[in-house]
Amino acid sequence: MCKKILLVLTGLLGASSFLMQPAYTQTAPMIVGTWFGSIVITSINGKISHDTAVLIIEKSGSQIIGGMGRTIDQLTPWTEGALENSHLKFHLDAAGGLNVSLALAGEHLAGTAAGSGIKAQVDLRPAPGLMPHQRLEQEIMSVDRQLYESFGNCDVAGYASFLSNNLEFYQDRTGETGYEQNLKALKDRCAEGIRLRRELDPNSLVVNSAPGFGAIQAGIQRFYSRTQDGQEHLDATASFTTIWSKESGYWKLVRVISYDHH
Repeated sequence: MCKKILLVLTGLLGASSFLMQPAYTQTAPMIVGTWFGSIVITSINGKISHDTAVLIIEKSGSQIIGGMGRTIDQLTPWTEGALENSHLKFHLDAAGGLNVSLALAGEHLAGTAAGSGIKAQVDLRPAPGLMPHQRLEQEIMSVDRQLYESFGNCDVAGYASFLSNNLEFYQDRTGETGYEQNLKALKDRCAEGIRLRRELDPNSLVVNSAPGFGAIQAGIQRFYSRTQDGQEHLDATASFTTIWSKESGYWKLVRVISYDHH
């Protein structure tokens, strides 16, 4: 039975943001999901380059929304496309007019792209933790804010809810710690009547997808100590890199590097 779908392709050759007209296709539930892998591009002069490729196909009611590209946040829609019996075919509305065909083989999607002398080989495998960049950034900033609100309010249970039991935390002042040590440090600090407020430098923030995990976040943060008399002073400024992963549907902090403290 044929159904209308809307297909949107992400950044194989450039950036754009407009949506294309629906195409007709048969449903193929096994192909719905997020895929990540390699793309080998042969240019018109024979030069070969290697890059990563991302494909997202989501089912919303009777529609399938898709996107593919070198990075998950660049958008280049295709002008027409069809998903038929686990084969995905589309035409890029971009310079070179690439025609791309992908087929499901075992646990991966493999296919070719060609147009105006450019050829590509694509090989993708399931990567369920990846999502479009804008939505990913919004989700990570939301859990990041909740994490540090709990931290600053000495809400130990709330703070713990954002930490993976397998947390690995490295700080250049104290070395490597884990889940239990970080909870104990917060409890001890709060028992002494000290509160820490974390301030994020918004201009330094970067959020990207992290294959195998979910999201990687980096930036600069400042911590201010506040004593019981209300006095506050800058305790530390540090660069940081954090990795988030979804566990049972919830974002959890699994890796932290906090460095260059001063």
